Amino acid sequence: MVRGEAELSFNNPWALLALLLIIPIILLYLLRKQHEDYTVSSTMLWQRVLQDLQAAKPWQRLRTRLLLILQVLAVIFFALSLARPVWSRGMGGSHFIAVIDTSARMQAVDVKPNRMEAARNALIKLIDSMNPGDIMSIVQAGRQPLVLAGSSNDKAALKQAAEEIEAGNGKTDLGAAVQLAQAILQERGENSGRIHVFSDFIPSGLDEENLVFHLVSGNGKNAAITHVGYERAGESISVISRVANFGPERNITLELKADDMLLNVKEANVPENEEVAVYWPDIPVSVQKMEVSISDEDDLMLDNSGLALVSDGYKAKVMLVTERNVFLERAVSLREDIELLKADTSEIPDNTDFHLYIYDGALPEELPDTGHIIAFAPSSHEHIGLVVEGEIRPSRAAANDLSVYSELLQYVEPEGYQIARAGRMNVPEGFTVLLYDEREDPLLIAGEQEGRKIVLFAFSLHESNLPLKADFPILMQNLLNWLLPQDIYFAGQIFSGESLQIESYPDASRITVISPSGREYEFDAYPPPVFYDTQEVGIYRITHQAEEQEYEGSFIVSVPTDDISDLRTAGEVPEGRGEAAEAKTSPFERNIWMAAGWILLLLLLTEWWVYHHGA
Repeated sequence: MVRGEAELSFNNPWALLALLLIIPIILLYLLRKQHEDYTVSSTMLWQRVLQDLQAAKPWQRLRTRLLLILQVLAVIFFALSLARPVWSRGMGGSHFIAVIDTSARMQAVDVKPNRMEAARNALIKLIDSMNPGDIMSIVQAGRQPLVLAGSSNDKAALKQAAEEIEAGNGKTDLGAAVQLAQAILQERGENSGRIHVFSDFIPSGLDEENLVFHLVSGNGKNAAITHVGYERAGESISVISRVANFGPERNITLELKADDMLLNVKEANVPENEEVAVYWPDIPVSVQKMEVSISDEDDLMLDNSGLALVSDGYKAKVMLVTERNVFLERAVSLREDIELLKADTSEIPDNTDFHLYIYDGALPEELPDTGHIIAFAPSSHEHIGLVVEGEIRPSRAAANDLSVYSELLQYVEPEGYQIARAGRMNVPEGFTVLLYDEREDPLLIAGEQEGRKIVLFAFSLHESNLPLKADFPILMQNLLNWLLPQDIYFAGQIFSGESLQIESYPDASRITVISPSGREYEFDAYPPPVFYDTQEVGIYRITHQAEEQEYEGSFIVSVPTDDISDLRTAGEVPEGRGEAAEAKTSPFERNIWMAAGWILLLLLLTEWWVYHHGA
């Protein structure tokens, strides 16, 4: 709040023009009354009336009348009621914070022209209603909240910020945006501000007293493609799709396109609130892109299609450096997406185009320029910052549940591990302990340095019972899932607004990402870049630029149908905090138009009584 003098302001000052109605009322009282001729015995008693008539023809002298006073007062309070006066006592204006939802649901057209436009118009209406001294902040609720306009009383600037708000293609965290708005009020030391939430959905838990909700939901009907996948069947491909119906039972027409050419059309009967599978067999194996779409229109078109890309069978290149370790080789070879090359510790190849190096024993003095690392029983290494001094003889092993990489031990039970001896190693910078012994000496550590992921076992598999344990292959697969890059040719499928770490081809130096609209993004290949600008829905192309050739890849950004496709879930507005609460101001302001309205009603009743009973 900004301190100032007490003042009276009006939400609708143009309504004060209604005061002009006082003029015709007074004129009516000035007009001379029309008289009829009557024969009387004497005119002596009429002399005073005749003097008035002679003084101002055709007007008569204005005299104080109770009816005139009541009617003038009625017009005054009628104008005040329309002008909506606000009395500010000793403080300035209010601080409003507008939180506006930009989730994909806001593109629905069950509210005309669409939910986003309706919410934007409601926000602009709120801006127009701001009193002198009021300030407003605008917070965009997306996957991450964003302040679009901070603490401004410039209505033009606030309207411009509101006009630029657009609905995204992903889900939103409305609760986080409201928390940010509450933090803004607390930072300014304002306990009287109000937060106006413009959304089509009210999540549970938003029950603070200073919230006002503006719902823009029409409970629309919608259907969505929730999944598109495929499986190889000999020399052909079978496409598997799923369609969900978030409305009354109906027949839904589906189309299948392969490489942008229409291949087939099917009709599926989908009951209300159900999801059905639709199969498309005998698709040529040469097809690279498949799209299943709903040809019928509904209230949200964004989720009416789904994509799938056929992978060309990418294999990650792994170098295993070992004297001979059948258990380790077998655990790594379980993966079909790995091209494994074995080498003796004395004959390590010079090429460095591998995604992963597994050293069963000492680390080489000079590490490869690229690629991740697993090492068993390593010695000290200056480049990593690893120091190994002496030996330990663990009696048991335990998992560190607080590790940031605790998911690497998922479905692993280390309590039964027996280790004859291990090196006493430190924990280099950037590493965390996954397994430790009874004295909390590290047995297994993992970390990242300069974009390289490294896993270090303090012991040799030959001096433990790990290879004999049923969960050893699980442990190795967990590590490989973390260390190996995604399919270079098909990096996966994510939802709009999510980030994707792009693993580069080993000898690549630059990476280019091209969005569905053609926008290009350039990155260094090492360390692996993280791509954040995934608002567009569709196929993103990736180019890995190496010295001698380029490698092409792609990934898909889709809409989170589980979160956005059911348009009927709006939630309940807490009592007293809907749009009717919009006119409420701070405790330092008092709306007095209601009082003016009651006084107007009382004046009209009094005027009616005086007119009929005289005064």
